[in-house]
Amino acid sequence: MDIDERAVARSIAFGRIVFGGLMLFVPDTVLARASDVRPGPLVWLARAFGIRDVVLGIGAIVELTEPEPAGHWVAFGAAADTADAAAAVVWRDELGPIGVVSTLALAVPAATGGWYAALRLRRASNTR
Repeated sequence: MDIDERAVARSIAFGRIVFGGLMLFVPDTVLARASDVRPGPLVWLARAFGIRDVVLGIGAIVELTEPEPAGHWVAFGAAADTADAAAAVVWRDELGPIGVVSTLALAVPAATGGWYAALRLRRASNTR
């Protein structure tokens, strides 16, 4: 079975934009699952994280409109997701069990799908 790398990349990018938008515009709602206490710096950090995801998602969507996308923006998103997963494992005591599980549940599939799509896009653009 051949998986369409553009569809994978597009799905991850749209998910990234939605998640980033939630973090940007309603961080208290998203953070409420993790903690009852949400100081201003934490809310600001969530918004910054949201901006990062919105920018990465839009970059990937724009790149995917090209006839032969190289997958650079898709790879940037996959790298961010990989770093998020690694950080969740390395600093798991700071994040707590719920934070680790929820971060890995989002970051690992997004990183895996993102790397798959980026590598397939790169191969396709190099063979044309």
